[in-house]
Amino acid sequence: MLLALLLPQAAAAAVLHKASFANGASLVVEEDHSAPVAMVQVWLKVGGRDEVPGKTGLAHVFEHMMFKGSKKLAPGEYSHRIAAMGGNDNAFTSHDYTAYFETVPSDKVDTVLAMEAERFAHLRLDPSEYAKEIRVIMEERRMRTDDNPNARMFEELSAAALRLHPYRNPVIGWMQDLKKLTIDDVRAFYKAHYVAANATVVVVGDVDFAHVKKVVARTFGRMKRVAVPPRFDPVEPEPLGPKRVEVHLPGVQLPMVAVVMPVPVWHPGKNDREAAALAVATAILANGRSALLSRQLVDEQRKAFSVSAGYDPFSMGIDLWAAWAMLGKGNTPDDLLKALWKSISKLAHDGPSKAQLARTIRGIVADEVFAQDSLYLRARQIGSMESVGLDAGQRERWLQLLRQVTAKDVQRVLSRWIVPARATTGILLAKGKEK
Repeated sequence: MLLALLLPQAAAAAVLHKASFANGASLVVEEDHSAPVAMVQVWLKVGGRDEVPGKTGLAHVFEHMMFKGSKKLAPGEYSHRIAAMGGNDNAFTSHDYTAYFETVPSDKVDTVLAMEAERFAHLRLDPSEYAKEIRVIMEERRMRTDDNPNARMFEELSAAALRLHPYRNPVIGWMQDLKKLTIDDVRAFYKAHYVAANATVVVVGDVDFAHVKKVVARTFGRMKRVAVPPRFDPVEPEPLGPKRVEVHLPGVQLPMVAVVMPVPVWHPGKNDREAAALAVATAILANGRSALLSRQLVDEQRKAFSVSAGYDPFSMGIDLWAAWAMLGKGNTPDDLLKALWKSISKLAHDGPSKAQLARTIRGIVADEVFAQDSLYLRARQIGSMESVGLDAGQRERWLQLLRQVTAKDVQRVLSRWIVPARATTGILLAKGKEK
């Protein structure tokens, strides 16, 4: 009860300080003086969606190349310097963005920003380094996808579910494309996308905004201004009916069943109630071990070993909503699918109970509150929202929208979007075995 009383006030977002520069670069700072530490993140509005057919994986390839030397930094030197400061660094690529991040003592932020800007503007892109790194990336794909039946199934499922949207391609790239990429492809990608107008610098921690603004102004802010075209953001055609994909692979320990379908993401002022209701409905179905699907399909009916669902309202354009289950001994895909759709349909028809709805919303807000303990998560939320066209200053408004979701809202979005007629179903089975 005490937590419920404290959440609305505790969830209030800290003040965000923003600045933009003449060349299009932008800065977002959230000051937190509780400890002498800072999280520095550089976000690029470039990801898998910005690649062209036949050259998938370039955004991720380039993430690797950012650590392979620049005009003033030898290969690997960037990370060595961060470690010498007592910090750590890494990077990641998604369909919508690429981000580079460092946790460092706050008195090292100026140095880190200068190094980030240096490698951003003066990357070496040595052919011999590329030749070595592309082999590393292909091995990464083999380990994470080709040798992982679950990942392979979701890759096939995404490709089957979407006809036009770039989310149909894997971020790491198709292997046949990786084998054909050249250093010239990487250089062209760098020239087109690693420009100031695509960069957002995010700093969260024990820093002073006015000082950080001056540092970014003389680093990222002095880069050449290059115009960037609108990002590829197609309208995915509405599914014309259900589809089904079966994937038979060796090494499958447990069969898996998944259903996916395109759904809208949050467009502030346009679909506030709809996006918030989709988030709450998904949480009712699958947030936590006692969520509706786990309780009904796993605990009560024994139709699956585990079940989950996911929705990202902060994607760009659309999200591919998903529910998936691992089947145990004696479970069959068709029995699971029948039970899954029965549970979803019943929730859409009856709606959640008052207690169920309130408990779920409290849980979502609580997760947001606890995430504030992490500089990394706070900066990541800021950077991701800004990179897909959402104002990170609307974080608190999103929580307010979640609190306003009603049972009828949940019923409405489930009936409209989460239905068998829109779904692409994927079934993963051991090669050589029947369903």
